[in-house]
Amino acid sequence: MGKPSKTVEEKFQTKLKNLKRDTSIVESKGKIKVRNKIIFTYSTKSVNYTKKRYYSEKKDDIAEEGFTVKILLSHENLNLLNGNLINPPFGAKRVIETLRGFTGTVYEHITIGYYENRINANQLFLTKELYETMLLIDKEEGKDKKVRVEERLAPFISSIFSITVPTTVAKRDLGLLLKEIIASGEITQQDIVTLSNSLKSGDNNQVVIQKQINKQVEWLIETIETIIEEQELNTEKAKNFGSQLFGFNRSDISGPEHLMELILSKYGQYTLFGVPALLNTNKYVTHNSLSRSQFDIILITHLVDIEVVELKRPDQFVLEYDNSRGKFHPSKDLSIAIAQAERYISAVSKDNDDEYIIDGKKIRSFINEKIGDTLFVESVRPTALIIIGSWASITKDYSKLNLETRQKVSKAEYDENGLRTYKELKNSFRNIKLMNYSELLEHARTRLQLMKKEEVNEQTSN
Repeated sequence: MGKPSKTVEEKFQTKLKNLKRDTSIVESKGKIKVRNKIIFTYSTKSVNYTKKRYYSEKKDDIAEEGFTVKILLSHENLNLLNGNLINPPFGAKRVIETLRGFTGTVYEHITIGYYENRINANQLFLTKELYETMLLIDKEEGKDKKVRVEERLAPFISSIFSITVPTTVAKRDLGLLLKEIIASGEITQQDIVTLSNSLKSGDNNQVVIQKQINKQVEWLIETIETIIEEQELNTEKAKNFGSQLFGFNRSDISGPEHLMELILSKYGQYTLFGVPALLNTNKYVTHNSLSRSQFDIILITHLVDIEVVELKRPDQFVLEYDNSRGKFHPSKDLSIAIAQAERYISAVSKDNDDEYIIDGKKIRSFINEKIGDTLFVESVRPTALIIIGSWASITKDYSKLNLETRQKVSKAEYDENGLRTYKELKNSFRNIKLMNYSELLEHARTRLQLMKKEEVNEQTSN
């Protein structure tokens, strides 16, 4: 498939266009200025607001706050940004004031949309979920206060002015209240199990389950996106990501490829691959008792056939540029992956199955032993799937090319030819599919949006 029609950066650029209606606002090299004062800067990963604020409708249109704001950019976090984008969301100030009331600390920075919640000295890091929950509670308590004031004033208004005062009842968001109860730690896992068991079967129960599934998929997409946005994903960073984001033991992660294997093996069957069965053999395929290669993941397709997945690092370049010929070609890592994929297909095909062994068993026998109680695999057209790189690493960044190369080809030609070569390469194999991690997440995001749309339609029809 081709590049997604709307990336995060493209959606953000659409928001930026609205700023140009105000001639006082100037954009230059990732900086938004008013009279040479920087209001915010931006990159492909985040929007960074300075302490300056701009209010075009006020006489003194530039003010200064005591804190800076960073919002991490992702599809889900885009709705955190204000409509006119020029200033950070007002909720950032409310959250800072609230936490200052608890701790007494004057916070000078807040990052919103982070992968975890933590406080580092005078800096706040909040997930989108906690940020939105705090604002919902603040909004609800504001309504409650108004109701309490009206209740106390009602007797005076009624007796003095002979005005009938209607009774007002504060409505509580019970779902938000349930979140508070869970966060308090006073509810046990058994309480939650009991609550789940008490739900009536049928549509309402299905809605609860579907919402939880959707939430899990959103978390998975956002979290993997954090990893693939890392430009230099070394072993230490892979261990940190695996431990902090997924709770894996650091010692169980040997490197970036292994981290992706662990994540996709644990969470990928339904949300990312959408297949009836997924196996991580964690065993070597041998030929004549000699170790040959290791399958990362084996998928059983809806046609009950075998698809072997070969995983490479999400920060690896997919294509390399030949300066002398002015053309792109598969990178060394991709070439190795293609050779491995072809060997895997040969290993699971009928003609060679007797010669390749996993844990002392033929490949199909090994697979059927694992899933034979639900599916029986009779491989007819085995295939392979290579997942490597991301949209950011299809080619090396143009600015990092040597001067000689940049003198021969423009950035526009370089980027266009690289994307075209990638698309052509994807369609050049018979039994091998090529995909990058960004595409894998886009597929998952599309399925999630379709599920949400279907859920809304069902609720509306009911």
